[in-house]
Amino acid sequence: MRNFRTSSRGGAIVELALVAVALFVLVFGMVDYGRALLARHAITSLSREAANLASRGTSFADTLQATLQSSGSLDLSTNGFVILSAVTRDENGVLRVVRQESAGGRPAPSRIGTVGGGLVVVPNGVPLPGQTLYVSEVSVDFTEVTPISSLIGVRIPSSLYDVAYF
Repeated sequence: MRNFRTSSRGGAIVELALVAVALFVLVFGMVDYGRALLARHAITSLSREAANLASRGTSFADTLQATLQSSGSLDLSTNGFVILSAVTRDENGVLRVVRQESAGGRPAPSRIGTVGGGLVVVPNGVPLPGQTLYVSEVSVDFTEVTPISSLIGVRIPSSLYDVAYF
């Protein structure tokens, strides 16, 4: 007769099931979180490069085209949007968006302001009166590839956004 208290045949299967679940949660989480970090890094680089190009005198149309072409797997021409703005401060200290152009497949409003609009949001103290500040905003739609976030209740944002000032 077998002693069931000291038998460990089924214990290994139970332990494997528990460890496998935890391992799958970690792996799926790393895949989606890693993709989100990569996309965030890419749009940060794209927004910085676009603002830099515009500040060096490249036309807005050429800057937008170069940014869309440089987006690689993010494919901003269908899954994202780029907004270039030129902001000035007059002698009275009033900020104005004097020029704004955009391109991409998913139109989104500018978070810094619009031409002829009211409030303009830029870092404090820039630009100085008589100077022009070039602003590039890049947003992209992000889709998770694993179902893990819905299972554990932690969501990665569906839209990633970055802004750069030159």
